[in-house]
Amino acid sequence: MGAGTGILALRAPLKPLHAQPASRAVLLSLAVAGGYITCFLGAGFLASMPLRVACAVALGLFIGLLFRIAHDAGHECHFKGRRLNRIVGWLSHLAPYHPFSLWLHFHNRRHHAFTNLRDRDYIWIPLSKADYDALGPFGRVRERFYRTILGVGAYYLYAIWWKKMSFPRRKDVQKMRIEYILDSIAVLIFLGLQLAALAAGANGFKEFLLSVILAIVVPFVVFNWSIGFVSFLNHTHPEVPWFARREEWSFHAGQVNCTVHMGVPRWMVFFQTDIGLHGAHHIDPRIPIWGLNQAEPQIVAEAHEDIVLEKWTWRRHREIMKCCKLYDYDRHQWLDFDGRPTAPRIILAARPMTPSPIA
Repeated sequence: MGAGTGILALRAPLKPLHAQPASRAVLLSLAVAGGYITCFLGAGFLASMPLRVACAVALGLFIGLLFRIAHDAGHECHFKGRRLNRIVGWLSHLAPYHPFSLWLHFHNRRHHAFTNLRDRDYIWIPLSKADYDALGPFGRVRERFYRTILGVGAYYLYAIWWKKMSFPRRKDVQKMRIEYILDSIAVLIFLGLQLAALAAGANGFKEFLLSVILAIVVPFVVFNWSIGFVSFLNHTHPEVPWFARREEWSFHAGQVNCTVHMGVPRWMVFFQTDIGLHGAHHIDPRIPIWGLNQAEPQIVAEAHEDIVLEKWTWRRHREIMKCCKLYDYDRHQWLDFDGRPTAPRIILAARPMTPSPIA
């Protein structure tokens, strides 16, 4: 893994892709919001049970699309204006129950600024063998389950949403800000309004409970599995290193060497946020997700020797999950849960020391 092309040089020719027409941004926002409301009402109130179940699953996908819009708004590339981005991002993050300002802290100020640096990044950080052995029996079973096809959803639901995104905790944010608390309260109010609407349309408690399961619980589970599935593949791969020591890490390494460029079917790109294009997103987060497919070929042409390229198949997906269980931070090598190497050592080379901006 050589130093290769600096990240600023990679970003320079991509600037024309930053702009997204306001008409397109408005259409996307309104269409996805309309789909969300329609599916919520369908899951909660339709007479046909098969249609209610279908709406519940579709609602989970629409939550993911709203999350995708909020993601672009958080990087100030959904609209051109910062204020409009903040408003749309805040509104779009109500559906996945993520306080917008708190998500910005974790995603922009930690994940993008310190990608794959263990004590600063926050998602899918692999345990060392010593970390794993120090867990109790339940903790070890939980860690094993997280790194399975089904378990990725439980990981995001509990380890990320519940423990980090549901409400601000001082140990996670260091400095408590009033906006974190207010945004968390806004999410609770939104959830309360949803429950009130379902209660108003229900004929008795059993019907209300069924409506809650179909219009809130099932869609949220679908969304959490989807985001867990995507986020696992973004920075986990036998050739992708993680770092425990700041002196080994650099901003360039995090964005260029530590993000997987995954070739996936087009339908997955639409429904699964930026899967397959996450590498391009890290190199230039000012490009809207909907335009990353234009950036990816340019990046591959310029930096193909420095990036991790992978073609997605279910078989390859399972192989990656089987390989990447624990990580040896000294030897830079992936391990299984017994501590046995599952991939060759990752050879680190000098990288351009690009400053670490808040993306």
